[in-house]
Amino acid sequence: MKRREAVEKLSWILKSALFAPAIATALNGCQKEVFNGRKLLVFDTEQNDLVKAIADIIIPHTTSPSASELKVDSFMDLLLMDVFEDEVKRQFLAGLAQFDTECQSTTGNNFLELNESERYSYLEKVDRETMGKSYRDRIPFYYTFKSLVITIYFSTEQGIKQNLNYTPIPGPYKGSIELKEGDRIRIGNRM
Repeated sequence: MKRREAVEKLSWILKSALFAPAIATALNGCQKEVFNGRKLLVFDTEQNDLVKAIADIIIPHTTSPSASELKVDSFMDLLLMDVFEDEVKRQFLAGLAQFDTECQSTTGNNFLELNESERYSYLEKVDRETMGKSYRDRIPFYYTFKSLVITIYFSTEQGIKQNLNYTPIPGPYKGSIELKEGDRIRIGNRM
């Protein structure tokens, strides 16, 4: 190695040693901002609490984490801010308010005022009335909300690793597989 090459490489080593802590701190700071108590972007505190409460009934804590433990509410808030258009945001927030209004008219309390078993019973009723149907024009809020919660949950590392057996393709084709109690869902490259 020539002297000039050695000096160049030494300068790169010194630069990386000097800037590595700053880069690591910046990346770590971004992660903390997103996942540890970051401020709300679209939701207010009550809306965020309502989103968490509904999401945790859809995906409760079992042997795997609940929806709120995986910060589904934060990701949904971020999606509303950065991805969805203003009209979609307004419709989503109006749907959330309408959901709570309908809960109050049906049960006599807001969703957050219900205990866990009452929340489950109410959401089970809404789920039976909404899911499993096809909609041509206007999709109900709950249908969209539940689909979004499930999609966000299973896009997280813990959601995937603790609930799915990922088998990358190519792999052997097995057309008919017996599902036994305790088996986990097997999924390929597409969800």
